[in-house]
Amino acid sequence: MKTMQTPTNFTIGQVAQIKTISTYTLRYYDDQGLLPKVFRDKNGNRIFTNEELKWLDMIKCLKNTGMSLEKIKTFVDDTYQGSRTLQARILLLNTQAKKIKDNIEEQQTYLNKINQKIKTLKNENPTNS
Repeated sequence: MKTMQTPTNFTIGQVAQIKTISTYTLRYYDDQGLLPKVFRDKNGNRIFTNEELKWLDMIKCLKNTGMSLEKIKTFVDDTYQGSRTLQARILLLNTQAKKIKDNIEEQQTYLNKINQKIKTLKNENPTNS
């Protein structure tokens, strides 16, 4: 019985489809140095590996939490410098985690206010519950 092997190299189109991210964004991330290990084949086409796919997950995570691409690049660069930048990376991630926590608390406050308003409105017109 043959087992299917997961490819270890991906084209930009394949990565765009797998990660639901545009090829334009992938090129931009590469040009900005966010994916420093992307290499090119003999025709100049970008070739991505599983490592870049993992990096894209982290980049997307950090970006979606409001981290700037500049700070993400710092994180990427520091990662490739090894253990001497470990404390800086931990500090950067702890700072971002605090921002996320603060945002969640703020959003929870807004949600509570909205739910209270819904309750008030339903009490004004009990037939529309």
